[in-house]
Amino acid sequence: MEEKYNRLIEIFKELSKVPRNSKKEEKIGKYILNFATELGLEAKMDKLYNVVVKREASKGMEDKKGIIFQAHTDMVCEKTTNSTHDFENDPIDMIEEENTLKAKDTTLGADDGIGVATLLLLMEDKQIQLPTTYFFFTTQEEIGMYGAKGLDTTNIEAQYLINLDGEEENTAIVGCAGGVSVHYTKNTTQEKVENDVYKLEISGLYGGHSGVDINKGRINSNYLASKILENTNSKIISFVGGNKDNAIPNYTKVIFENFQNIEEKVEKVLENIKITPEDKNITVDLEKINMKNASSFGYEESNNIVELILNLKQNVIAMSRDIDDLVETSGNIGIVDAKAGKINIVESLRSSIDLQKDKIKAENNNLATSLGFEISEEGEYPGWKYNPNSKLEKIYKEAYMQTHENTSPIICAIHAGVECGMFYEKMPNLDMISLGPDVVDVHTVNETLYLNSCKKLLNTLYIMIQNME
Repeated sequence: MEEKYNRLIEIFKELSKVPRNSKKEEKIGKYILNFATELGLEAKMDKLYNVVVKREASKGMEDKKGIIFQAHTDMVCEKTTNSTHDFENDPIDMIEEENTLKAKDTTLGADDGIGVATLLLLMEDKQIQLPTTYFFFTTQEEIGMYGAKGLDTTNIEAQYLINLDGEEENTAIVGCAGGVSVHYTKNTTQEKVENDVYKLEISGLYGGHSGVDINKGRINSNYLASKILENTNSKIISFVGGNKDNAIPNYTKVIFENFQNIEEKVEKVLENIKITPEDKNITVDLEKINMKNASSFGYEESNNIVELILNLKQNVIAMSRDIDDLVETSGNIGIVDAKAGKINIVESLRSSIDLQKDKIKAENNNLATSLGFEISEEGEYPGWKYNPNSKLEKIYKEAYMQTHENTSPIICAIHAGVECGMFYEKMPNLDMISLGPDVVDVHTVNETLYLNSCKKLLNTLYIMIQNME
């Protein structure tokens, strides 16, 4: 198994040289197609750059039901403010230590590059015996699961699906929340700036995943900036924060006109806000700047921006009544882009209960409509209902205990979107599970892959394959 593990890490490093931002997965798609072609496997890429590879059944395995292995090819592309990394052209600059892989000043892309690498390893491993096996490489997962949503599964015959987008090696995911991105937009006139102009810059926050990290109390930089501007009669020139609705924003910059004592408001807000240990490096800079001939949103429109950001239902909205410590419903204002008369505010809503999600969405929409915003939705995805009779869960438990000295794994549902929800909708008879090695701080520049957990997961996965009926 040591040889297979070494090959897995080698593959991961190689594919990390290929840019794979969401909506720009053509290069990684062609990389996978070439990989499959060299192995003599049947492979196709669709217009969304999803790739499906088929490996025929090994001798003696023809009568067994098929397996699907699935991972997504795109990654969240975040970097530090001083990084010059170009995600469309540059390879990920990796930092390898004794048991970890990180990236220099950027996200690593182990979410879900290590899953992709695992699929490629299984594709090329001629020693392993498999029934008819399909490898699904899906795209645009990080921005709404559009690849999985658009993937044609009409002629796929399989009993099991193993998703490799998990982030904890001792945990199997067997259910997930559904979600949607809601855009609040408005075009409006501008006014001439006549008073002092300030730049408010919030940085150093930890950020994180807007689903699995939403209950950790981390500060949303868009919300904090709005709290500072609240009731200050400021006129916003530009308000820009966050670039992914599924990431808790860690940086926001606002340029605004103000004639009141804004310095006192900054101090007051910071005195009253709860700062988590993760957010201890927060920096809030306020600077008066020279900005001649600038134009701003009017007082009313500026207040509308702040009011919407502060009053949209967000953070943890409800906890599950059925599963301990599981967030049921949440919201994250991940993107604010207001400048030159155009306003776009994007919130990611998640819930394991569709009716609750729709209720919160309606309340938010009523507020936004009253403030004159137009509303549109993007990337809605379904949840994945837990199957208490899953054979695959039993196979996983037995394999895990065999490789972990009889220690039981954690079986759970999560408050985040998993593409299994899309496949549950398309192929409701699939028996599914989501696994992965230990990857922490995903969607941030602190993303870290733990290598020992990759080796353990590989052991478990190979035993599972041997034990499948």
